[in-house]
Amino acid sequence: MVSGFKIRWTDHALSELSNTVKHLEENWTEKELIQFANALDNTVEIITRHP
Repeated sequence: MVSGFKIRWTDHALSELSNTVKHLEENWTEKELIQFANALDNTVEIITRHP
């Protein structure tokens, strides 16, 4: 599906996401990480269609 708007990630947002993922990798299972990644992708997709 083609998105309506493009998401622009700031350097700070990318840094925070990276730190969050590193923390989750240390404390969550692989299954939980995959579910998180899918939920994040879905949320970003929704935002692009309905900002």
